[in-house]
Order: sequence, then structure tokens, then C-alpha cells
Amino acid sequence: MKKFRVGISFVLLVVLSIITKNFILLANYILALYLHEMGHVIVANKRGYTLKILNLDMFGMSVKLNEEVDDRDSFAVNIAGPVVNLLISLVCLAMYTIVPSSVKYLSVFCYCNIVLAIFNLIPIYPLDGGKIFKNSIKSKKVYKILDFLVRFVFVVISLIFIFVMKSPKIVLLLPIILFFLFTSKKTSSNFTLFKNKKTKSHEGVDIVKIDGNMRIFEVVKMINKKKFLIFYCKDVKNHYFDEDMLIDIAKIYPIDAEIKDVIK
Repeated sequence: MKKFRVGISFVLLVVLSIITKNFILLANYILALYLHEMGHVIVANKRGYTLKILNLDMFGMSVKLNEEVDDRDSFAVNIAGPVVNLLISLVCLAMYTIVPSSVKYLSVFCYCNIVLAIFNLIPIYPLDGGKIFKNSIKSKKVYKILDFLVRFVFVVISLIFIFVMKSPKIVLLLPIILFFLFTSKKTSSNFTLFKNKKTKSHEGVDIVKIDGNMRIFEVVKMINKKKFLIFYCKDVKNHYFDEDMLIDIAKIYPIDAEIKDVIK
């Protein structure tokens, strides 16, 4: 792992938990989150991906891989987190049966795992369920319509839940609701290197997947002098272009221009 990031929002969450005397709940939540993310990482490692960054913020923990997960691997990697939480919950329930007194120590941890598993399976991006849902819908137009409907239903149900519960603590769900209402539906904006992967049409050539929001100079820096690269810009009508074409583009356009503006 190259980096571990802790957002200021998470620090504020810790302070708030201490003030409200919910630190034990937070500790169990973080442990459940960590195991959830390690589920993703373990399955990703098995399929050839490595961990680059582990983020910790108010909305939880997330991992960033050094390569974007291929469509063929996405379901297995995305479902791994919730599966880990569900398995842990089953272990806790088994412990209750074998050792009834363990409920005193494991109940909060079990609760956190169950909530994480169910919550992450909601089909809203960037949750695991949302990623699976996005990859399973081939038509972009159909996905946009279904995504809007799912978000709308989620917000309505959440607001009804808050109104019925009438608890000050439940109101804390509002930031989360707003987050999933207005969060970007885009996938990762970082480029992805498909290392050592070949295609039948470009045998012996490295394919580099980039985002349309990247600037020309950022892409130019990716050129490997020892290897000829073909760039695959997924969010600009699935365009392919090679190093020679990129160099020609750099001569014509400002180097800080975005790829999506010059690759039509």
C-alpha cells in the first residue's frame, strides 16, 4: 500500500463520537469497515490488482487500486466487501448460540457488519451495489433513468424513516442522504494502466486507459520510451489513439487542454 489518507471530516467524526460518548460504536464501525475493504482488496489481489490508497473519511473507508477493475472482475471485487460483512455477522450469531454471554461483547460489532452489508448493497453509485448495478445495465440511457428512480426512492424512504423515528440522532442521516442524492455518478477519474495485457488487434502493445478529464500534458507524461502505447479513452465515445497522434495533438492544442475537448 502506497498511501493511507485520513480526511479532516473523519477527525471531526471521531471528536463528535467522543463528545457524544459513542466512541465504542465508532471503533466497531471502523473495524467492520476495514474488514469490508480488505474483502475487496483480497479478491482484487487474487485477480492481479494491487492496493494504492486507503481513504478514511466521514462517509467511511474506501480503497483505490492502482488499476481500474476490469468489467470481467468487477462483480467479484465489488461483492466481496458485503460478503465479508455478512460472513462475520453469521460468525457472531453462531457465537451467540454457542456462548450466550458473548452477545454482550459482539452485539455492536455484529450490528455494524449487518448494516454495512445491507447499506452497501443499495444500488446507488458509488456503493458496491451501485457499481454492480451500473455494470449490469448495458444501455446508458436505461441506466440513467433507473439510477434516477433508485436515488429518488432512496431519498423518499430515508426521509419517511427520519420523520417516523423522530430521533435527533437519526437526523445525522441527512448528510448521508444528501451525499447520495448529489454525488457524482462518474467512475474513477484517474487513468488506469492495463499492465501486461494484450489485445489481438494490437499484439505486443500496452493499452493505457485514461479519463477524458485528463489534460494533454498529463497523458504525455505517461509515454513509455521503451514501449509503444495505445491510449483508450473510455468516456469519449470509446476512442483509441496512439503516441504519435498524441504528440501531434500536443503541437496543435494547449498542453493544459482536456483530452475530451480534443478527441472528438
